[in-house]
Amino acid sequence: MTSAAQTQAIHAMRRALGLTDDDYRGLLQARFHVVSSRDLNAGQAGALIDELKGLGAPAASGKRPAAKTASGKYAPVLQALWIAAWNLGLARSRDDAAMLAFVERQTGLAHTRFLADSADAAKAIEGLKAWVARDGGVTWPTQSEADVTGRPLSWMRKRAVARAIAAKLQAAGGFTPFITGQDIWPGDVEAYGYRRGLKAAFGFYDETDWDRLAAWLGARLRATLATKKETTR
Repeated sequence: MTSAAQTQAIHAMRRALGLTDDDYRGLLQARFHVVSSRDLNAGQAGALIDELKGLGAPAASGKRPAAKTASGKYAPVLQALWIAAWNLGLARSRDDAAMLAFVERQTGLAHTRFLADSADAAKAIEGLKAWVARDGGVTWPTQSEADVTGRPLSWMRKRAVARAIAAKLQAAGGFTPFITGQDIWPGDVEAYGYRRGLKAAFGFYDETDWDRLAAWLGARLRATLATKKETTR
């Protein structure tokens, strides 16, 4: 049975995300086959809290230990890449601690605050980018491509990540196109974002919009992959 603390955390995180009733019930149904958090057991409630964190909800617990929290000059770019891997269903945990373990495997350095040398940082950054490209299907844009479009490279990269998540989601059967046989990108995904409060077309998106879309699509992809895994056991 869900504990009172878990219920409080779930609803606080749901409010922080601004999830509609339909979005929330859809997540519960897709991931746990229930329509209310009251029907979850304690383990499922913990998994739901992880899903809400994946959507960008703030953690309900207290301050994290510094040893498990990314910091330093290169932390923001590494965190962004790690969240991309999480939303693509590649990383098993969204947590900084998981990303720090990856950094240590790539560089031999136990924390991002030790990445003072650009060569060490490049090992971690390029290693993450290569993984996301190879297993996540992200085609990283170049600066010249960004120059042609007139968009910042960071905007183009976020768009590329969202597009790859959408492609994986469709391939996994978690998003059916309105017209059979067509890709869900861009039209179906634009409509999906618009129904959830984003702008009507990708051309009007800012970088925060791309982050929100990627988080929503990522949560839906993870729920789809988890359901498929359960049904094959």
